[in-house]
Amino acid sequence: MHGIEDLSESTSGDQGLEEMGKLLHDLCQPLTTLQCRLEMATLTCTAEGYREAVELGVIECARLVEAVRGMREIVRRASARAEAGEAGAAGAAR
Repeated sequence: MHGIEDLSESTSGDQGLEEMGKLLHDLCQPLTTLQCRLEMATLTCTAEGYREAVELGVIECARLVEAVRGMREIVRRASARAEAGEAGAAGAAR
Protein backbone atom coordinates (compact mmCIF):
# COMPACT_ATOMS: atom_id res chain seq x y z
CA MET A 1 0.00 0.00 0.00
CA HIS A 2 1.15 3.49 -0.73
CA GLY A 3 1.69 6.24 1.82
CA ILE A 4 -0.45 9.28 2.45
CA GLU A 5 2.00 11.28 0.31
CA ASP A 6 0.23 9.71 -2.71
CA LEU A 7 -2.76 11.90 -1.89
CA SER A 8 -0.82 15.02 -2.90
CA GLU A 9 0.37 13.87 -6.33
CA SER A 10 -2.40 15.50 -8.37
CA THR A 11 -5.22 18.00 -8.23
CA SER A 12 -7.57 15.22 -7.14
CA GLY A 13 -4.93 14.40 -4.53
CA ASP A 14 -5.09 17.98 -3.31
CA GLN A 15 -8.83 17.56 -2.95
CA GLY A 16 -8.22 14.31 -1.07
CA LEU A 17 -5.84 16.06 1.31
CA GLU A 18 -8.39 18.81 1.84
CA GLU A 19 -11.11 16.24 2.56
CA MET A 20 -8.77 14.34 4.89
CA GLY A 21 -7.89 17.53 6.77
CA LYS A 22 -11.56 18.36 7.23
CA LEU A 23 -12.32 14.87 8.50
CA LEU A 24 -9.37 14.97 10.90
CA HIS A 25 -10.63 18.30 12.18
CA ASP A 26 -14.11 16.81 12.55
CA LEU A 27 -12.68 13.97 14.65
CA CYS A 28 -11.50 16.37 17.34
CA GLN A 29 -14.93 17.51 18.52
CA PRO A 30 -16.45 14.08 19.25
CA LEU A 31 -13.18 12.89 20.81
CA THR A 32 -13.04 15.92 23.08
CA THR A 33 -16.72 15.53 24.00
CA LEU A 34 -16.27 11.84 24.72
CA GLN A 35 -13.20 12.42 26.86
CA CYS A 36 -14.88 15.23 28.81
CA ARG A 37 -18.05 13.22 29.50
CA LEU A 38 -16.09 10.18 30.64
CA GLU A 39 -13.94 12.31 32.92
CA MET A 40 -17.06 13.97 34.36
CA ALA A 41 -18.62 10.56 34.99
CA THR A 42 -15.58 9.48 36.97
CA LEU A 43 -15.90 12.62 39.10
CA THR A 44 -19.61 12.28 39.83
CA CYS A 45 -19.42 8.56 40.64
CA THR A 46 -23.17 8.13 40.21
CA ALA A 47 -25.10 5.58 38.20
CA GLU A 48 -26.89 8.40 36.37
CA GLY A 49 -23.56 10.06 35.48
CA TYR A 50 -22.20 6.80 34.13
CA ARG A 51 -25.40 6.13 32.16
CA GLU A 52 -25.32 9.58 30.58
CA ALA A 53 -21.63 9.19 29.74
CA VAL A 54 -22.27 5.85 28.06
CA GLU A 55 -25.27 7.16 26.09
CA LEU A 56 -23.33 10.17 24.84
CA GLY A 57 -20.28 7.97 24.26
CA VAL A 58 -22.26 5.75 21.90
CA ILE A 59 -23.43 8.78 19.91
CA GLU A 60 -19.94 10.27 19.71
CA CYS A 61 -18.43 6.91 18.73
CA ALA A 62 -20.89 6.72 15.82
CA ARG A 63 -19.67 10.14 14.66
CA LEU A 64 -16.07 8.96 14.93
CA VAL A 65 -16.81 5.83 12.90
CA GLU A 66 -18.37 7.92 10.12
CA ALA A 67 -15.35 10.22 9.97
CA VAL A 68 -12.96 7.25 9.86
CA ARG A 69 -15.04 5.65 7.09
CA GLY A 70 -14.67 8.84 5.07
CA MET A 71 -10.93 8.89 5.63
CA ARG A 72 -10.63 5.23 4.62
CA GLU A 73 -12.52 5.99 1.40
CA ILE A 74 -10.17 8.87 0.59
CA VAL A 75 -7.14 6.63 1.13
CA ARG A 76 -8.76 3.84 -0.92
CA ARG A 77 -9.37 6.21 -3.85
CA ALA A 78 -5.82 7.56 -3.66
CA SER A 79 -4.43 4.03 -3.58
CA ALA A 80 -6.54 3.01 -6.57
CA ARG A 81 -5.35 6.08 -8.52
CA ALA A 82 -1.73 5.29 -7.64
CA GLU A 83 -2.10 1.65 -8.68
CA ALA A 84 -3.77 2.67 -11.93
CA GLY A 85 -0.93 5.11 -12.57
CA GLU A 86 1.68 2.42 -11.91
CA ALA A 87 -0.12 -0.03 -14.20
CA GLY A 88 -0.30 2.62 -16.91
CA ALA A 89 3.38 3.45 -16.50
CA ALA A 90 4.35 -0.23 -16.64
CA GLY A 91 2.28 -0.70 -19.81
CA ALA A 92 3.85 2.34 -21.45
CA ALA A 93 7.36 1.07 -20.62
CA ARG A 94 6.79 -2.14 -22.59
